[in-house]
Amino acid sequence: MNGTMRHSALVAVSLFLALVLFACEKIDRNMWDNPAFGPQSPPVRTPPEGSVPTKGLSHRPAMQAAASLSNPVAGSALDVEGGKALFTVYCVPCHGVSGKGDGAVGRKFSPTPSNIGPGGITRSMSDGEIYTVVSNGEGLMPSFAADISPVERWRIVARLRAFK
Repeated sequence: MNGTMRHSALVAVSLFLALVLFACEKIDRNMWDNPAFGPQSPPVRTPPEGSVPTKGLSHRPAMQAAASLSNPVAGSALDVEGGKALFTVYCVPCHGVSGKGDGAVGRKFSPTPSNIGPGGITRSMSDGEIYTVVSNGEGLMPSFAADISPVERWRIVARLRAFK
């Protein structure tokens, strides 16, 4: 009799523990239930109406007004060198070192990124138009306004103008 009671108690405790363990799994599955988002997809939470970004508000001109913008930093060697460093970080992966759209990432796109090197599309664009494309993005190119400050975007324009 003692052995059967011990066996019954062991079965009861095992069932109770199994029930508790399975019930705990259903309580919080937060990590399992989160949806996945791909690269460059919209954020999960959009900022509240009227909130100010941590880097402050920046002016993002429309393409129609872009032709009237002039580069406030164009010309100095320091700005061109700063633009070269920024170009290497933000532009080279898609546009390549030469700017011809042959970067390691850009080769995977269809169509490939525009030629922004010497003799490319930027030759016929004003500084303001290039700045606007970097700020707002165009085609497959994302906006860099959140990642690059306005002065840094103008330095990239200065770098493109100094391309050789």
